[in-house]
Amino acid sequence: MSRVNHPDTLVTLLREVQRRLRVLEGTRHTATFAAAVAAEPGPALAFQPARPQDWPGTTAGGWTPLVRLLTRPGAFVVVLEAVADSEGEVRVVVDGEAAETFAVTGDVSRHEVAVAASAELVVEARRTGATGTVRVTAFALAG
Repeated sequence: MSRVNHPDTLVTLLREVQRRLRVLEGTRHTATFAAAVAAEPGPALAFQPARPQDWPGTTAGGWTPLVRLLTRPGAFVVVLEAVADSEGEVRVVVDGEAAETFAVTGDVSRHEVAVAASAELVVEARRTGATGTVRVTAFALAG
């Protein structure tokens, strides 16, 4: 732009056009990068503990929330792995409504639940045996 009270010259106009082109080119590369990142299959997710003894657990006889995921609306496959010292149950709760419940024993079991969530996924567990802990880990895959 020209200085106040000075008419624009060809040189000042050319400089302004070059400046705007540099800004637009920088924006175009940023937009291309953002589009490439958005096209990736899913967001980066944190690792979960690998050892069952490190998974979140409960000794309560009532339903206890152990892991939670806040989501955007969409379809997901929730993959659960659970183990209990004696006996227990785990369930997936989708937006406050129980979706599916599974019995858990002393062996690590794996379950998959297809859900459509709009706000929240919660995995709850409870002990149904006399004593012990029920442990759970869960993953949500966009799908």
